[in-house]
Amino acid sequence: MYTDPANEFWGLAFTRRKDSTLRAELIGPSLQPRLLQSVKGDTYWGVEFRAHVVIGGASKENILGETVDLGVEGELFNFLGRRYGVPEYEGLEAFVGRLLNDGAITSRDDVSRSLAGDVGGYSPRSWQRHIRWVTGLSRKQIQQLERARAAFFLLQSGYSASSAAAAAGYADQAHMTRSLRLLRAETPAQIIARHIAG
Repeated sequence: MYTDPANEFWGLAFTRRKDSTLRAELIGPSLQPRLLQSVKGDTYWGVEFRAHVVIGGASKENILGETVDLGVEGELFNFLGRRYGVPEYEGLEAFVGRLLNDGAITSRDDVSRSLAGDVGGYSPRSWQRHIRWVTGLSRKQIQQLERARAAFFLLQSGYSASSAAAAAGYADQAHMTRSLRLLRAETPAQIIARHIAG
């Protein structure tokens, strides 16, 4: 068992079980950490997409916090009404290229720029609706997830809790601690201790 922290990304995950059968899953963005289980002898691989990558024009709000079984028959799985062969790890890049060519996924560069701070072109309310439709989350939720991830990496890099809180943009150390507990299911002390032990 391991904890998958909350994040704004979504992805496709594949598993080859010990008996050689395959599983394909669509993993939605999440505002809470998820407890996942791996099975000894199974092999796992997949691809994670940034928040601004659209799933065939659908809203990700429908898969927020969800893992959806895509149903594998032999070596094929269903994704947005199309059948694809389960890619091997080495073939993931070509597989993503095929998804792009088929229109199964699309990069929304306008949303990527907006999340990076370029908010021209739409009113604030229109951006708000547009970002939620594309990402499944609000801009504020994405910023909270990004700040928690930044704090986590700072703590792993040897920063003290107070220094990491300031560098990641938290009001104070207590605010960072609450955020990490909520989004990663761990405290700064636990992250630092694991880094020192590792």
